[in-house]
Amino acid sequence: MKITKIETQKKNSDRCSIFIDGKFKFGLTKELVITYGLYEGIEITDHQINEILHQAEKNKIMNRALKILYYRQRSVKEMRDRLKHIGYDDLLIDEVIDELISERTLDDERFATAFVNDHTSIKPKGNRFIISELTKKGITKEIILRLLDKRDEERLIKEYIEKKARHLNIYDRKDRQRLLRRLLNHGFTSNLVFDIIKEMDITRADL
Repeated sequence: MKITKIETQKKNSDRCSIFIDGKFKFGLTKELVITYGLYEGIEITDHQINEILHQAEKNKIMNRALKILYYRQRSVKEMRDRLKHIGYDDLLIDEVIDELISERTLDDERFATAFVNDHTSIKPKGNRFIISELTKKGITKEIILRLLDKRDEERLIKEYIEKKARHLNIYDRKDRQRLLRRLLNHGFTSNLVFDIIKEMDITRADL
């Protein structure tokens, strides 16, 4: 088989139409035309065509993955689930993800660290919330526990009470229940929440 024509596509100047033995065979980016050294008159085998098309589809998936990452970081599981949802081939998805991991473009520990930092400094949430959300995103228990070990959840609870619940009277039963619900809804550890509220009650009783 021989490549008889390579023509720039009218609707996309970055792509070429490849004609083999006088008939259109497939479209390809100019980058891959150069990478594989394709030119008019060259002989080409089915094996070479399959290899080129494999790489072309892989590049397509890679570009889509990079666009997804442009908006925010993703865990490995999130990226795999997203690409599968789009409908790409599982084996090609695995190849792309392996490359992204090896380049550290995808990094579960970095992703989880940023997630924990966000929900510590910007939008404070409790350890229960973080464990639940990161588990859903495919982060290993080892990474989660290592990151949580660096957090002072007790301090976060007390800061939340001080900053977010100033208008509530912790010594009023109804207000205290509202505060408890808010803290629990934010995913703070229930035993710790109850202990801190109880400690505040005891402190008041000693006054």
